[in-house]
Amino acid sequence: IIFIMAGQLGASFLGCYGSGVNSTPNLDKLASDGMKFLQNYATSPICAPNRATILTGRSPEIHGITGNNYALQTDSPTYVHVLKTSGYRTGGFGKFHQTPMMWPVPVNLEFLGFDEAVVSEDTKWGPYIDWIRDNHREYLDIAIAMTNGHGGVVGCYPEHEMMQGACEDELNIKKSAFVKHMEPLIKSSLWERMYTSPLPAEMHDTKFITDMGLKFIKKCSEEKTTPFFCHISYNDPHDPYDPPEPYDTCFDISDMPDPVPAEWHQHGPQILESCMDDYLKYCTICDNKDAVKKLRSLYHGSLRFMDDQIGRIIDYVKASGLWQDSVIIFTTDHGDMMGDHGLITKGIKHYDAGIRCPLIVAGGAVTKGETERLTCSLDFFPAFCEWACVNSQNLPPVEGKSFAGACKGMEENDPWEEISVSYGFCDTVITNDRFRLTRFSDSREGQMFNLDDDPGEQHNLYFRPGYKDKKIELMERLIKVRARPRTICQYRNLPVREGRKYLPETGFRSSLPFYNTSGSPWLKNSVKPQWREKDI
Repeated sequence: IIFIMAGQLGASFLGCYGSGVNSTPNLDKLASDGMKFLQNYATSPICAPNRATILTGRSPEIHGITGNNYALQTDSPTYVHVLKTSGYRTGGFGKFHQTPMMWPVPVNLEFLGFDEAVVSEDTKWGPYIDWIRDNHREYLDIAIAMTNGHGGVVGCYPEHEMMQGACEDELNIKKSAFVKHMEPLIKSSLWERMYTSPLPAEMHDTKFITDMGLKFIKKCSEEKTTPFFCHISYNDPHDPYDPPEPYDTCFDISDMPDPVPAEWHQHGPQILESCMDDYLKYCTICDNKDAVKKLRSLYHGSLRFMDDQIGRIIDYVKASGLWQDSVIIFTTDHGDMMGDHGLITKGIKHYDAGIRCPLIVAGGAVTKGETERLTCSLDFFPAFCEWACVNSQNLPPVEGKSFAGACKGMEENDPWEEISVSYGFCDTVITNDRFRLTRFSDSREGQMFNLDDDPGEQHNLYFRPGYKDKKIELMERLIKVRARPRTICQYRNLPVREGRKYLPETGFRSSLPFYNTSGSPWLKNSVKPQWREKDI
C-alpha cells in the first residue's frame, strides 16, 4: 500500500479533473489506469486537523486536533497501528503536521505507529537541512535562507528558529543568506508569496521526500518478507508559490484559465471579506489579473515538479513488478482557492477549490473508471485496513466507510447520503443529490448551491424564498451528519479485560484487540524524540 499525499491542492487543479493545464501528466495517467473519485472532500480543510482525521478515522471534535500546532493523542490507534499489528512494515516520509511547528520535527513517528520515518515539515528545518549539508553543501546557505517561508513568515527570527532546532551557526548563515538570496526575489515580485526558487530542483525537499520514500519501497520490495505500507507526503504545492527552474516557466500566464468570479460581493456572505486580508495579504493583488494568473502559473509549475517526482515512484512500482500486488493512493489534505471567488488558501472558504480533493486509486486489483461516490477523509482508515485484509471485527471504532469496494466497481449497501466539512464556526453539508449548504454560526450568514446546475457556485440560494423547503431539509441533514461523531464510541474509553477491549453496547459479547499504542511524547512532560534530540 503506497499512500501519496500533496499539500494544499484542490481536485480542480489536476488535468484529469478538468484543469485545462498539463501540469499532472503522471497523475492523469495513474487516474486512467485506476479509479478516480469525483466527490472526495476534506472533512476539515486545514492541514493538521484533516491529516489527523485520516490517521484516526475520527472527526476533529473526537481526536482533538481542531487547528494547527496541536499534538495528536494516540491512546486510540491510528490506521498505522492497525496495519503494523496485522504484519505490515510501515514507513512515513515528509509532512505529517501532528506536532507543533514551533518545535523541532520528530526524529521518529513511533507514537503514530511507523517503523521508519523521516519528517520534513513546512518549516524545512530538520533532516532535509542535514541532507543538504551532507550531500549538497554548496547550496546550504540558500536552503537555510528558504526555511520558514510558509505561513507568511518573511525574514530571519533567531529566537523562533532556535526553538525549531536551528543552531547558532545556521542562524548566522540565515541572516546573510536571506538578504542575499530571498530579499531580491521578494522585492521584485508582484506579491511576496510568489517567485522562482533560488534552489535547483534536485536540491528541493520534494526531491528529498521522494528519495526517502523510494529508498523504503526498494528495501521492502527487495526483502520480500512482509507486506509494507509507505506514506509519502509532500509540502508542495503549498505556499510560498516558488517552483524551481525550469518549472517556473513551464506555463505561460496567457494559458492560465481565469479564476472563478467572486460572486459573494453581491450575494454574501460578507464574512468572506476578512479572508481577503488574512495572513497572506492577498487583497494586495486580488484585483490584478496578470498577478493572479502569474500566481496560478507558478502553482501549476510546483504541481508539475511534484508530479514528476510522483512519476518516479509509479515507474519504480511498475518496473520492479510490484504493480500487480500493490495499491497506490493519491490525495491531498485540502485545497487552495488560488484566486477562485477572489480568495486564497483554505479554512472557512468552503468552495470547490478549497474542499474537494483528488482521490486516485490504482494498482493490479483496481478497476479502471470513475465514481460519483461521496467520499471524505474519514474513509481512508477503513479502506487501508480492508486492503490489508484486517478483519472488520478487529477495527477500532471509526466513522468512515471504506472505499476499497468502490475501487473494484462494487455497489455499496450503505453509501454516504451526506458528508460534512467543518472548521471553526463554519459547517458544511455536501449531499448525494449534489447540494452544498454552509452555515457560518458566528455571523448567521450562509451559502447554498445546487452543484449540478451551478458548478461554479455563482448563485447563492441560502436566502431565496423559493428554496426555503430545500434549505430546511439541508439544515436537518447538516445537524444529522454533525451529530454523528458523538454517537460512535471511542476506543480509548472501552474497558479492557484479559488483553481485549470490550464493547458495552453488545453486552460485552464482542471485543477488539488491545492495540499496542504509546501516547504522544509531545503531550508528556518529558524529553521529546525530536530532531537533534533537544528538549526545548
